[in-house]
Amino acid sequence: MLNNSTLDSIFSTHFDAWGVASIEPIDEEIAHLRKWLESGYAGEMRYMHNNLHLRANPKELLPEAKSMIMVLMNYYPREWQPKDRPQIAAYAYGNDYHHIVKSKLTELAEEINKVAPHKYAVFCDSAPVLERYWAARAGLGWIGKNGILVNPKLGTFTFIGTLITSLDLEPSGEMENRCGTCRKCIDACPTGAIIDKTIDARKCLSYQTIEKRGEVDNELIEVAGNTLYGCDRCQLACPWNRFAQPHNHPELEPIEGIFELDWASMSRSEFNRKLKFSPMQRAGLKKIKARYMQIES
Repeated sequence: MLNNSTLDSIFSTHFDAWGVASIEPIDEEIAHLRKWLESGYAGEMRYMHNNLHLRANPKELLPEAKSMIMVLMNYYPREWQPKDRPQIAAYAYGNDYHHIVKSKLTELAEEINKVAPHKYAVFCDSAPVLERYWAARAGLGWIGKNGILVNPKLGTFTFIGTLITSLDLEPSGEMENRCGTCRKCIDACPTGAIIDKTIDARKCLSYQTIEKRGEVDNELIEVAGNTLYGCDRCQLACPWNRFAQPHNHPELEPIEGIFELDWASMSRSEFNRKLKFSPMQRAGLKKIKARYMQIES
């Protein structure tokens, strides 16, 4: 029999939190996304303009879908990169989370299948799904002013995974937003990219160092400091992370030697060998080296 106790025993083996949301229309959220796109905040991320119909309705991804099982995987590091080194966002210390989370979700979906046969699809930042929205709907936290999901026990350093299922499960219920009047994430952003739950990606250092073609914009170089890949400033400023504990997932441990890499002399073969499974492959060596030269100049 499939009940919350059974689901908890399945999901708690691999993830740090889970919850359920019923699939319902999300017209208001899609309207907000359209407004964000029309404002030009997506910058060069043209893919964000695609497949809005899929983002609006997960049933387009799985016609039999009735519920969204959302999971969180803590990645708060037990070891932080030295501050005098070119800074890499904590999510990229280890191997690519997309594959790790999806693999675990697929395994657990099959476990559910033994108890209650179902149709399912799993995603982790790999399909047009509004994951933070659904995670909030599933009671896993609320969306903070920096647009990141805040879980009161885990903080903000979490990966979100999605399991869309044909099972009609009881919703977990939503949490109230507990950011209140706090604006520490807004104040911590050196480029002013955060506008209360709305992010102007064009100013965001994560966008500038990962998604944007070419180098960091000249007007942002000074405030970017030694940011090499991604940015954690708004997360580090969030008071809810005072409750965060280092993760206990061996597969998320830092890639060996990643904090001491010589970016100036790194060859493509070395990059592909040492960072073969790293999310830093998304930006590529050419962009990373160009950013490193900006830092050093």
